[in-house]
Amino acid sequence: MSSGRKLVWFLLPALLLYVGFLIVPMAGSAPLALFDWSGAGPIRHFVGLDNFSAALRDATFRSAALHNVWLFVALFVFTNTVSLGLANLLDRKYRLREVYRAIIFLPYVLSTIAIGFIWQLILSPNIGILNPALKAVGLGALQHEWLADPHTALWVVVAAFAWQWNALGTVVFLAGLQSVPKELREAAVTDGAGGRQVFRHVTVPALAPAFTTVNVLLVIVAFRAFEIAYVISGPDGAPAGGTLLMGVDIYRTAFPPNAGVASASSASMSYAMAQGLLLSITLGILAFGMLAFFNRRERNDR
Repeated sequence: MSSGRKLVWFLLPALLLYVGFLIVPMAGSAPLALFDWSGAGPIRHFVGLDNFSAALRDATFRSAALHNVWLFVALFVFTNTVSLGLANLLDRKYRLREVYRAIIFLPYVLSTIAIGFIWQLILSPNIGILNPALKAVGLGALQHEWLADPHTALWVVVAAFAWQWNALGTVVFLAGLQSVPKELREAAVTDGAGGRQVFRHVTVPALAPAFTTVNVLLVIVAFRAFEIAYVISGPDGAPAGGTLLMGVDIYRTAFPPNAGVASASSASMSYAMAQGLLLSITLGILAFGMLAFFNRRERNDR
């Protein structure tokens, strides 16, 4: 059996799961976006592309999309600076290095629901620990109702996501750093290059595959974000929709917060499916665009 056929057999289980649990349900539900259906009862009223045009005109959905964009930009900057710096520090040899690696990776293995509750408890004005800690160190003037202020609530959600996904970025960059040939660094030092020059002209180009992996994953994470924002800010993106993300808006459209008969009658499953398809199309374009951009950079760095 050729190596190509062996590779196909290894990929087949994951491919079947992907097709069965994502592609088939998406293809089966997509036609429902062309109807006016609440999610219960017969599917009769055909509306064509009305749900899509309504979603594009929906000010709330556009505002949520902008919040996702800000989330991606913040994660992009944070991961490509802080996570890369931490990976560079963890790549060095010193005592307790493995302990520090475990501590930094811990948020990634925690449940996203648990992370949302942790941040909610930290920032709570009643039982949170951040405000008392600020007061204890003489920074009482900085005490704030972080989750109630529209100017800070979104950045709290961003910080929670950054705390979790910093772990993944750090690990990927660390793996990339450990694959950089030491001979290249030593040769650069021999030629008179300083530490910064070696990092900029030798290490960073060698990390091109790591940058590709991290940033393509980041765009997917940022535009599929749901659990942490939902736990911290609720289905309405409190305060006043200031933290509402597209995933949360789609969920509350399909499943209104107040359960019951009135909730079922006000649900709009078809409209939520149209929103979800728009999100999927946007995410696909952005992910493939990022992949093409970073793949081009990889080829140029070789």
